[in-house]
Amino acid sequence: MIIGAIRRGRLRAVATPVAPPVAGARGPLAARAVLRTGALSFGALVVLGVSRLVHGSLVGHATGPQAYGVIGSLIGITYVAGLFIPAGLASAMAKFVAHNRGRSDPAAAEAVHLLLRRISDASAVVLGVLSAVAARLLFPVSLADAAAVGLLAAAFCAYSVDKSAFYGFDRVARYSRLEVAGSTLAILATVAVIAAGSTVYLLPLALGYAVVVAGARLTRLPDTPRGAAPPPPVPAGHRREVLAFAGLAALGAGSAAGLLQGLPLLASAFASGPDVGYLVTSVTLVSPLYLLPRVLGLALFPAMSHAQGEGDATAVRRSTDLSMRGTVVVLAAPLAAALPLAQPLLRLYGGDAFAAGAPELRFMLVATYVAVLATGPVNALSSGSLRDSLRPVGYAVAGCVAGVLLAVPLGRAYGGAGVAAAYLAAMLVTTGGPVAAAWRRWRMPWAGTVVRGALVVAAAAALAVAGDTVDLAVARPVTQLVAALAAGGLAVLVFARDGRSLLTRMDEGTA
Repeated sequence: MIIGAIRRGRLRAVATPVAPPVAGARGPLAARAVLRTGALSFGALVVLGVSRLVHGSLVGHATGPQAYGVIGSLIGITYVAGLFIPAGLASAMAKFVAHNRGRSDPAAAEAVHLLLRRISDASAVVLGVLSAVAARLLFPVSLADAAAVGLLAAAFCAYSVDKSAFYGFDRVARYSRLEVAGSTLAILATVAVIAAGSTVYLLPLALGYAVVVAGARLTRLPDTPRGAAPPPPVPAGHRREVLAFAGLAALGAGSAAGLLQGLPLLASAFASGPDVGYLVTSVTLVSPLYLLPRVLGLALFPAMSHAQGEGDATAVRRSTDLSMRGTVVVLAAPLAAALPLAQPLLRLYGGDAFAAGAPELRFMLVATYVAVLATGPVNALSSGSLRDSLRPVGYAVAGCVAGVLLAVPLGRAYGGAGVAAAYLAAMLVTTGGPVAAAWRRWRMPWAGTVVRGALVVAAAAALAVAGDTVDLAVARPVTQLVAALAAGGLAVLVFARDGRSLLTRMDEGTA
């Protein structure tokens, strides 16, 4: 219904007058501002990613591949729940709070914040209950374990929206401190749970998210002074725009990121227990590769929305170009080196029993690289009109459908590796659409960069196979290490010129 209304022109952006810029306001897409936000975000997300890796590694060592597959599937339920309605509300929070602040209307920003937070609180409770019921129906878990699933889902849902409020109001430093505190608490709680011989493996994660939620409620985020009169309700036209965008964003996030977190659930229908454990492990291990695009998204999306509110299309174009090519170049060498090291990484993470999951991990590594390439184009399109926002959502839905349909035959034939291959196909659809749309609109110089990226991935995959099979009369890990160094070095050589070009353009301040 929402999509149809947009196409028929019944939902349009509200044409409110643009107020003069606030004196002394910084340019939202200025290099210094984006770098500051990105650095703070990177630090917080590194801590978050490390805490999730430590949690997964400790639980994996304590349980084994089959039991860890069930635990990962339960966590997947909570993330799938959080990547629909809460993800849409989070995107709307970051966009419209920043957009109204860009139009120098702090009262409107606060009104949107209150509206979305109330919806977020209600949806967190409902989704928590539904997640607990789903866990009880889908898996042989106790009532206590199902309740833990519901608690984690509710905490994650509220966390997603409150974190976006910090970014919309440009309170990133405050959020970063809370994220570090919450992630530290999650690690300590995980150690305590395992040391005590308990099985409440999900509660430490819920505690970590709860720290950010509590911090958001106990601190003052809006720009209006404390004690000022409450802002008037969001006008009906603007409210429809906000909620329509939230619905589109929920559909897009649920289709793209929700598919990633739902992979264990798909694999459990077509693969053996160990294969599900391999896939859960692979999803966990590729998560750090999402740090750079997540940092870019957290820094760029509210800033692009701010710039859209000011009408600065040139800044949006330039940032889209640099972020797209920068993502391809920066992630090429880590990805290329990681492909030959799949087996050693799995042994280090969960023990020798996990080494057989190398095919799943390699498919997921390539799929992750493909998935993150469109960070700049997706944020540029989503920060614009509702019609522009519809494009990445449509491709995300198409990719999700393609992935689920392919998972059935590939999963039955190849188990967890087949499901991972289906996810790669889904990401090719999801990413290709927004990249092509931005390339056509702004005539971006991306063709050569993308082709070189594909060649690097193909060469690294070939070296990975060689590292697993070629006998060099040395220990297999040594062969794999040599292959990794060769793949990483090749990526650096191929993209050396691109890296210098990007640095030059950033210094010149032109696109």
